[in-house]
Amino acid sequence: MPNPFQAYSARDYADAIWNLETSTYVRSHERENNEDCDVLTYEVMHPLGAEPDRSYVHIADEDNWWCSGSEGDALREEFDELEDSDENFYHGRPYENVTQRVPYFGTWADVNGNGVNSRTEIHARDLGSSTFSISGTYWDHYSGQYVNIGETETHGEHMIPVGHTWPEMQHRSRDDRVAYYNDHMNLTSTIGETNREKSGQTPSEWMPDNEDAHCAYGMTWTHIANKHRISLFQRDVDHLRELLWDCLEEELDGADALPEQRSSDLDWQTLPPESSPQEAEEEPGGGPREHYTSRDYTDALWNLENLARIRSVEREEREECDLQTHTVRHPRTGAETVYARIISPENSYCAGEQGDDLRAELDEQAEDDDSFFHGSPLAGQRRDYFGFWAADEGVNTRHRVLARDLTEVEWNSAETGVRDGDFYDPYTGDHAEYSAPDTVLDHLLPVEHAWIEMQHRSEDERKQFYNDPTNLLAVTAESQQDKGSQAPRNWMPEHQGFHCRYAMAWTSTAVKHGISLFDSDIRELRETLYRCAAEETAESGTVESVRRAELDWASLPPY
Repeated sequence: MPNPFQAYSARDYADAIWNLETSTYVRSHERENNEDCDVLTYEVMHPLGAEPDRSYVHIADEDNWWCSGSEGDALREEFDELEDSDENFYHGRPYENVTQRVPYFGTWADVNGNGVNSRTEIHARDLGSSTFSISGTYWDHYSGQYVNIGETETHGEHMIPVGHTWPEMQHRSRDDRVAYYNDHMNLTSTIGETNREKSGQTPSEWMPDNEDAHCAYGMTWTHIANKHRISLFQRDVDHLRELLWDCLEEELDGADALPEQRSSDLDWQTLPPESSPQEAEEEPGGGPREHYTSRDYTDALWNLENLARIRSVEREEREECDLQTHTVRHPRTGAETVYARIISPENSYCAGEQGDDLRAELDEQAEDDDSFFHGSPLAGQRRDYFGFWAADEGVNTRHRVLARDLTEVEWNSAETGVRDGDFYDPYTGDHAEYSAPDTVLDHLLPVEHAWIEMQHRSEDERKQFYNDPTNLLAVTAESQQDKGSQAPRNWMPEHQGFHCRYAMAWTSTAVKHGISLFDSDIRELRETLYRCAAEETAESGTVESVRRAELDWASLPPY
């Protein structure tokens, strides 16, 4: 009898993460308030955009029940017509447990043909009974205690609740609903009161009191959602991702390779591409516009999840000056560093008596706290802090990068500077001819984004970041102006064929130089990198055993 609370291997967790990011649908929810009836809309998206979005609409009253009356009838008629004309639009009804659970899902079924229904089977499994005798004690994974089933109300609990599946399941076949409802890998025995406390809550809202059960509980939500094509809210995807990465790290316990074994009870839609744990061959690359291998993308994903620090920002408005606080958190250890600065309403230096007083306070706090830094806006200080292009043997960084990115390169007579050549602008995909004022070097991860932390680094560290060729690209002044200092959450290149390499540059630069990223940027980079890895391994099913040497990752994945 399969058991969702079995011991899982590190490979099982790696499989779960891959499926969470590549094949588990993501759900969003909106509510439109009308005079009598509300319109509840669930949008369901494929995580990599590989399928059209689907919409599921319900008409409900303020208590989320069936909304009767003329307005409800008119809305239902309108949505019925839309459903008939759009194969990706579904009009359903709100979930009402009493009236719909049995008619749609049935009662407990004998899915194994042994004359015993699923509820009895999972109770017997949890009681350790091979004869389907329902007596004795079981280990309640939610509470972390032994329970006498004869003395305590006990339920057969769906870990992904029926109510959560309802927007999609009501439009599936009866067989699909019965298969989900009776899936032993989604069922556990638990105290009735605990089941009522959990109710229809999702992982971001409720987790078992017993922390030892968290990894298996997170695995179940990911596995069942993937297996039965049930979408998850983005907040739950985020919660499960962080949990599963922690479970993977704990299970690895420092090992440098994933184990071979997988749980035979886990039925994933896809499996991660095979990758040899042996050290991969390294070869030089030609900068961020050149091709990356599938191993580069998997390396980037590992570093993004385990080492790219997460930045959040708050702003406290004062009378004349505002206090802006950036908090930077390590994704695995949770260690935090705070960067504070006093700014004007226009985000520039805030002069005046109030600004001076606030800066004095922050200076004093920074002296007493090693994890607190007081800084200032970058405006007007770029050259003061980062200097000019570094030169090596008479050729500075600008011209070395131009020589790398241009074709038909012509040097000046002293061979210290590029004076002509052609290139394509990777941001637009358009051909361009070199000219000194119209061809610029762009920092893919901008100086402005790095400033929060770079201000408090040494001059040598700032110089290394500013002159890092893996973060520099020859582009037209027009496309650089279009991008400006925007991050991936707000801007991706017009030329979609460059998205993979753009995401790689942001990730490698952030990890190499210890620059934090906003969670929304991490989400955009993650989605892009997983799509790139999936595309690169689609035909072979394996990760290429070549790495780009210049990427210089802080750590390497255990495969």
